[in-house]
Amino acid sequence: MKDEHLKISFIVPWITKGRGGTENVGQLMANAMADRGHDVHIYTFDDQKSPSKWPLNSRIWLHHLAEREDAKSNNQMTIALAETCPDLIVGLHMNRTLLRYTVAAQKIGVPLVLSEHIDPHFPNRLGVFSDEQRQAAFVGATRLHLLTGAFKDGLPDYFQSKVDVIPNTVAHAGTACDPKGGDAKTVLTVARLVPRKNLAHLIDEFALIAGHHKAWTLDILGDGPELKNLQSRAKNKGVASQVRFLGHSDAPYAYLEQAQAFVLPSLFEGFPMSSLEAMAHGLPLVGYAACNGINEQIVDGLNGRLAARSLETGCLAKCLDELMSDDSLRLKMGAASKQRFDTLYSNTVVFDAWENMFRAAVENGPITIETHAKANAQHALSALMNG
Repeated sequence: MKDEHLKISFIVPWITKGRGGTENVGQLMANAMADRGHDVHIYTFDDQKSPSKWPLNSRIWLHHLAEREDAKSNNQMTIALAETCPDLIVGLHMNRTLLRYTVAAQKIGVPLVLSEHIDPHFPNRLGVFSDEQRQAAFVGATRLHLLTGAFKDGLPDYFQSKVDVIPNTVAHAGTACDPKGGDAKTVLTVARLVPRKNLAHLIDEFALIAGHHKAWTLDILGDGPELKNLQSRAKNKGVASQVRFLGHSDAPYAYLEQAQAFVLPSLFEGFPMSSLEAMAHGLPLVGYAACNGINEQIVDGLNGRLAARSLETGCLAKCLDELMSDDSLRLKMGAASKQRFDTLYSNTVVFDAWENMFRAAVENGPITIETHAKANAQHALSALMNG
């Protein structure tokens, strides 16, 4: 089994429509496995049958599924998956396709890996789906791919044996940044301009120290519905001349190469890829200790600073001020970021872990209806005993 090539069907819901983190991980997984000789198919939900937004290995087959979520569409998806006779199904991004992967895999008797790419508490808080629904889907998976140990620790004991904790990875940087910089210096953030990215608070914090760092700008790379509100906030805080809104770019590495520090002010992430890209370029990082993922990428005092108190005025500003004030500290922490990326999050490390997980799932075999029923009964009993 170790050297055998597998036929793997990845379900990446919006690879023809979006360039978010899940789509990025999906194309990385698919391309990595195709490059290693596996037979790879990608299934995505798109009535228009558009091409992938991401470059795909020429050996990868792209299949378009109906966007509807009804019984007919579910049956069509199951048939489409069955037609390629996969050894394994890998389902990414569960918030709108929660149980569909599990049901399809059970119907055709194929092992299933469910790969989750968000803080599991976030969908529940938004009311998208509950933790009970999430765990019901997990019961039918052969293996579960989670991004952090904290996410694994939040699951009941009966899931623990089938969890693989594997972080994200990103493309290696071709050109390293210069954390010291020249006369003009930049703190960069890369994020969708939506409330949950906490960019309004970042502008407030930057405004507290901007007057002491006239050579610095805060560059915000990304677009979204909050653009006008954020522009107004920067103006009202008196820092419009030092906060630059760069818009969306499909080539963020060009901006990372020119930055001197990176900040991600989110409070909820899975395992953020923009900060990983900053690490790959050798940038020191700033984020919140409460944010899962970023609190693993950053070792406070080694490759960046973690603000300990979420949303407390001045806490994030203090961390930024420390880095912005000290060229040698940025150089030291930037070098530690690059080393940490190469050791823990490089393509080789993560691709090997993904492939090992996929092979283990095939060796474990599919979850049968009987096994699923027993596991559901155990799930229900455990919930009853725990009140």
